[in-house]
Amino acid sequence: MAEKTEERKYKSDVIRLSKLASIVFIALVVMADIVGWPIAKYVTFCWIGKFDIMSLILTTVVFYAATVCGYIVLFSVYKLLSNMEKDIVFDTKNTKLMGYITMGLIAAGFACACETFTWPGAIFISIVAWFMALIVLCVKTAFDKAILMKDEMDLTI
Repeated sequence: MAEKTEERKYKSDVIRLSKLASIVFIALVVMADIVGWPIAKYVTFCWIGKFDIMSLILTTVVFYAATVCGYIVLFSVYKLLSNMEKDIVFDTKNTKLMGYITMGLIAAGFACACETFTWPGAIFISIVAWFMALIVLCVKTAFDKAILMKDEMDLTI
């Protein structure tokens, strides 16, 4: 009995820490949005090595598009963790949130792919975002299947 209580406490601690990490990352994205223009200038001029206005504009647009995708992903992760904390696991609300996470990652990948016009190395960031989207999509599919099996089992009993 004590093992179950300790295991449950451990799991809730992990969820709380994950929620805290989500909040920290949301705060970092907000801070990045606040200083986005200087960051975009630095990336364009120093990392990419381009000094034309079109490269700067493209980098700035991609930067802010990626932060919007970041908000979608991070808020969905936070809500998903909140549901898990309430023991809402195999629920369509969670699969919907996983869908938002997947779409946010796919959109971020496309935003970064647009940056390849000025910096070919951005394609690697796109591939990472798409790979993460694939992983979340696989987990979402497993959850959808588990929900379907649970519903069928409930109808059987």
